[in-house]
Amino acid sequence: MSSSAAESTPAANAASGTDNAPKVPFEEIEIRPFTRDDLVRLPRLLHDCLGRHSTPEWLEWRFFQGVWPDRLAFYVAEHHGELVAFIGANPVPYSVDGEKSPVYQHQDTAIREDCRSLKLLRTLVDAAERRTPNPDEMLTYSITTPHMKALVTKRMKYTVIWEDLKMVKPVSLRAYVSKATKSAALTSLIPGPMSRSWKAPSSMTGDVREIQTFGPEFDTFWAEANKPGEESGGRIFAWQDAEWLNYKYCNDAMVDFKRFAYYEGGRVLGYVILNITQLDVKVGYLDALWAVPGRTDVIDLLVDFGIHELVRNKTDKVDTWCRPETPLGKALSQRGFQRRPTSQCFSIKQLKKDMGDLGLKGEHWNIQRGNTYYTSVGHLSMEQGTQRLYQAKEAHDQKRSARLRGQGGES
Repeated sequence: MSSSAAESTPAANAASGTDNAPKVPFEEIEIRPFTRDDLVRLPRLLHDCLGRHSTPEWLEWRFFQGVWPDRLAFYVAEHHGELVAFIGANPVPYSVDGEKSPVYQHQDTAIREDCRSLKLLRTLVDAAERRTPNPDEMLTYSITTPHMKALVTKRMKYTVIWEDLKMVKPVSLRAYVSKATKSAALTSLIPGPMSRSWKAPSSMTGDVREIQTFGPEFDTFWAEANKPGEESGGRIFAWQDAEWLNYKYCNDAMVDFKRFAYYEGGRVLGYVILNITQLDVKVGYLDALWAVPGRTDVIDLLVDFGIHELVRNKTDKVDTWCRPETPLGKALSQRGFQRRPTSQCFSIKQLKKDMGDLGLKGEHWNIQRGNTYYTSVGHLSMEQGTQRLYQAKEAHDQKRSARLRGQGGES
């Protein structure tokens, strides 16, 4: 679900037929399942095709350290021993009417320019869909450009179930100047946001704490919070037990998530996930926020705290994804968040209709920004992403060396 590709990406241009380079005949291309052995070569393909910076170690986390590493639906294509295409979808745990169920999120689609064709794309898509173990499961795709929308809906047969995922709130004059002038030099002359003191309303008896890792109390929280319905904003939403929260928000080496939870009477009643990056201006992301059903006061508290924390760190605007009709969306609208003016779509494919229309109706879904892999690949500048990834690789190598030294001492 994390394809945030620009109009010039291979997936978007596969149907154009305008490339001047000699095309590799489809018959010469071998298509096969993606394996761990491909991790070393995949970063170059993603960089050449999409401008993505990654490392084999980070991709190994992304693909093989999730809940269902044995149920991946990824395929690659080779030509004369070189990797020329990659497509597929990752099974992510979702609550579907309260039950833990895999929902497949499409990852970045990369096809080398001289190999692009609708036939190759269609063959890759069909192979990935046949790879899903259960034909009743859902595949998802987020779409950010008209080209991608046409490709995904017409060629890949997905159904758009809602548009305008993104909600934005400028919190400094810089955000307005940057949008109006597109001038980095002029924007840099404008003062940043003014931080103000914040405290919880007197009616709230608990406190907000920063979280380093998600402990067993979050399993207790999830048992109470996993209640589909109007109060939670839908019947389908991301699974949020401690295992998944740690994987998604503590182990991603590319994104420096800040994690906070609201405790009351020794119980966790809600949490909020934030991160900050520097693009044309400093952007604060409200990635995810969840509370136990019926506690809209906790949602209001965590939204206000999240905005305060981001402004305190001098962000110029706050950005998030969610449906405005959900409890979180309503709280954001009350605080001046606006829908993104350009179309951003969320699309679904159910391979069979045994679930009825549950998955194909947007009002059943509650999707937030942090529930997608877009948080890892869609917002960091190239310099930031590369720096974080190679810092993570260095830390990984140091841990491995220490482990090997320990094993040597034991022997």
